[in-house]
Amino acid sequence: MTTNSGDDAIELFVTGRICLFGEHSDWAGGYRRFNSEIAEGCALVCGTDQGLYARARRVTTEEGSRKLVFKSSNGNSCELDLDDVSALRATAQSSSMFAYIAGCVLELGKHFRVGGAHIDNYASDLPIKKGLSSSAAICVLVVRALNHLYDLKLTLHGEMDIAYRGEINTPSRCGRLDQCVAFGQTVTKMTFDADLLSTESVRAAATIYLVVVDLCASKDTKEILKCLNEAYPFPRNPADTKLHSLLGKMNLEVCAEVAQILSKEKDSLKAAEALGTAMTKAQARWDEIAVPLCPHQLKAPTLHRLLECPELAPHITGGKGIGSQGDGSAQLVCKSAAAQERAMEIVKKLGMEPLKLTIPAQKPVRTAVVPIAGACTGMWPATKCVGPWLFPVRLGEAVKPAICWICEELEAAGIEKIIFVVNQATEMQMAKLFQQREEVAVLDGVAERTASYDEELLRIGRKLVFVRQDKPSSIRDALLLCERDVDGEPFILAWGDHLCTSTAPDGQGCLSQLMDAFDGSRCVVGMSVLNKDSVHTAGVYACKEAPVPLPPPLGPRQVEKGKPAIWQLSKIAEKPTREFAEEHLRTPVLASGTYLASFGQYVLTPNTFRALRSSKGRHFTEILDQLRQQEGVDGVLIQGHRWDLGNMHSYIECLQAQANTEPALEEAEINLRAVPGESDLLVHVG
Repeated sequence: MTTNSGDDAIELFVTGRICLFGEHSDWAGGYRRFNSEIAEGCALVCGTDQGLYARARRVTTEEGSRKLVFKSSNGNSCELDLDDVSALRATAQSSSMFAYIAGCVLELGKHFRVGGAHIDNYASDLPIKKGLSSSAAICVLVVRALNHLYDLKLTLHGEMDIAYRGEINTPSRCGRLDQCVAFGQTVTKMTFDADLLSTESVRAAATIYLVVVDLCASKDTKEILKCLNEAYPFPRNPADTKLHSLLGKMNLEVCAEVAQILSKEKDSLKAAEALGTAMTKAQARWDEIAVPLCPHQLKAPTLHRLLECPELAPHITGGKGIGSQGDGSAQLVCKSAAAQERAMEIVKKLGMEPLKLTIPAQKPVRTAVVPIAGACTGMWPATKCVGPWLFPVRLGEAVKPAICWICEELEAAGIEKIIFVVNQATEMQMAKLFQQREEVAVLDGVAERTASYDEELLRIGRKLVFVRQDKPSSIRDALLLCERDVDGEPFILAWGDHLCTSTAPDGQGCLSQLMDAFDGSRCVVGMSVLNKDSVHTAGVYACKEAPVPLPPPLGPRQVEKGKPAIWQLSKIAEKPTREFAEEHLRTPVLASGTYLASFGQYVLTPNTFRALRSSKGRHFTEILDQLRQQEGVDGVLIQGHRWDLGNMHSYIECLQAQANTEPALEEAEINLRAVPGESDLLVHVG
């Protein structure tokens, strides 16, 4: 986490980490360099509630020297000369905690030339040498500070890689798994394939209460790693083969199962029960297969005394060792917040040290991308002066730029970060609209109720991130520019020159309807129904089977509140001809001459960026179809209306519809009969 502080300083917080599942699989997966039959490594890791707090700022000297000053939370400090490579290497090889800082500066210097900096690690509640990756947290802290201070444009993966290689420059021999502290207080699925690392965010659907326990015993991590590594890269006997399976195929299956539990189960107790059971089974498999390979370190009597403690049983659903296993640390899954507190008390009575870790329930989507850097040729030359996103639109009594309505709906849907893809002109316009307070003289001439909207604009402005696309090209290029700020999470894509209004009986917004259909596994597209005369204007979808019962507007308008009906897309085409649509894009339940079409709003998974990089297509629909073929894409019918403000006919229709304080929109709708026996279908054809 990084926030601005005064005097051009930045505030940073970097967590520690625990490995929920998949310990040892990072180095095991690395052996695929030598033996392709070894399965990929996989781990589910989570940032801790504890971490390092720091404040960083640039430092310049009159003589032009480059110095990095690091002050730790215990009051010790060091000053490193960034131009003295020999001294940096000597510090990196020392036993000092400042070795990590020197190692990271050395690694960063291979790729970038940065100026001086002052990093004040003014507070820390992260225990040291307790298996929570405190050294990795220091490394990420230093790299992140310099990345942000000097705008190096490193992605999270870039920060992780330099921090990892920086720690390798020291006597420490960390694994790639440790650097997940870069992701903060979230659950992350990490996959290790030889030297390749891929990550995927896992959004917890329910709050999970854990206790991390320092067993206050002893273990020899180097000895454990030595014994287990002897089974790699090629197994010598059946026992080695079983270890390959434990850290490979079995582990992949467990991580997939637990990721499903975390992302799907919304009941906190049920999620805790499933997670605790999975941990208990994982520990039993470890005891059966791994312990015989290093019994003098892995029998772990203190660990099992904790896990088998009868006093803990009423409060926990399971647990297991963490880190390299042995008598180092453990984790317990608690039934509730109250049970978590009681478990901590019991752990203390056992002479061990507990730490609270709570994985909060998280929204499946927190980020939106809104492109507003295009040329909008459909309304040129008007758009040479102002883009459609700034066209005035009236809803109720207020007249606002269209982009305001989009941002308000994103905010209402729970979006926490809005990424605007901008050019130089639109960045200035958005900064003025959302981030500059209006002159008092202007507000004095505005009705009081309207003038108060300036505060709303400023509040939205605090959620904005600007990504520059100076030359209009493809949406593919625009999205790739956003990859760093999306941070490996699912995200909404909404066009900045479109306006949508809901017609749902309960008033639920269009974007909110779309997000309700997303379960975290596959992309979801918003859909409307279009007649054959308009298929050449939109992306058109086909489904082989319709959900039962049919959702509105095809089915009854009043339906039970629950998960929206999902349509699995079987074909996607951009602006097809009527003939092509009739032959290839028919959806059986729709009336003749009508088709499913794009509503212009999407929830996309992080895999979208991989498809963007591998795709030769420039149009977004082509990339969406590639995702459909690779992993499937779902659709949901949106109860609402959409207007393309970059089209004169559509913009005029929008103004006409919004002119009424209670927009009925009958003029913009036609009645179409769906399947015999189904209700009338109302479709906007603008």
